[in-house]
Amino acid sequence: MNLEIFHPIVRTWFERRFGTPTEAQSKGWPAIVSGRHTLIAAPTGSGKTLAAFLISLDKLVRDALAGDLPESTQVVYVSPLKALANDIQRNVVEPLDEITTLARDMGISLPEIRIGIRTGDTSRRDRARHVRKPPHVLITTPESLFILITSESGREALKSTHTLILDELHALVPNKRGSHLSLSVERLCALTEGAMIRIGLSATQHPIEEVGRFLTGMTGHVQSEHDHRGAHVESTDLPEASPAVIVDTGHRRAMDLGIEIPQDLNLGPIATHEHWAQVLDRI
Repeated sequence: MNLEIFHPIVRTWFERRFGTPTEAQSKGWPAIVSGRHTLIAAPTGSGKTLAAFLISLDKLVRDALAGDLPESTQVVYVSPLKALANDIQRNVVEPLDEITTLARDMGISLPEIRIGIRTGDTSRRDRARHVRKPPHVLITTPESLFILITSESGREALKSTHTLILDELHALVPNKRGSHLSLSVERLCALTEGAMIRIGLSATQHPIEEVGRFLTGMTGHVQSEHDHRGAHVESTDLPEASPAVIVDTGHRRAMDLGIEIPQDLNLGPIATHEHWAQVLDRI
């Protein structure tokens, strides 16, 4: 994708740091820019986390320079992994710090864009600070998101969210933790004042459409009815939400496969010392 969609500061930073986009980025950015829910499925190291974040960082930079950046949370990133520090440092904190430094070198004063992490380990002091000055980018876990939505101050801070990034979806779709998160996501969407874009990140899955349906969720209401025996039952009227754009870049890989076996030795049901010696020598 053409990098002209980004602000000159962000574009210059990306070109100096990475040169050209990865496939996950070049295919994911158009869908995100268009306002569509987007699922990016790609292997580790494909740049999919930055693919999700850079559009959001670009908007924050533009709003900050225009003086239109609200004092409230704009982007929520949810990961089921408690050890978020390394990924966040590499994909959010460092890019934002480098973009801020680049802007200063270009003679542009970029107002502060705050990043906050909220997990079960977050101190009471940091939580109070987040209430006073909500981070523009909130990084959290499914459980902490649930707690935030159940508090009055948390709902107040989150109602201006316009982008929701859900990472490691493949680890959430098949279990109760994912079911619990899906309810929190629907509550967050109902809470926000405007339309909210959902961006999902996943390892390669099959069928990937199931992960896409998990990302977009469902809306509707519960209807009370009675069955033919007069017993009270509940049925749901839940039309599917707008389908997600699926960017799947993880299935076609160039592979060089070969089979090697020990030479000049008779193979049997048990590997002998001679077999292992040849294997270790070959390795």
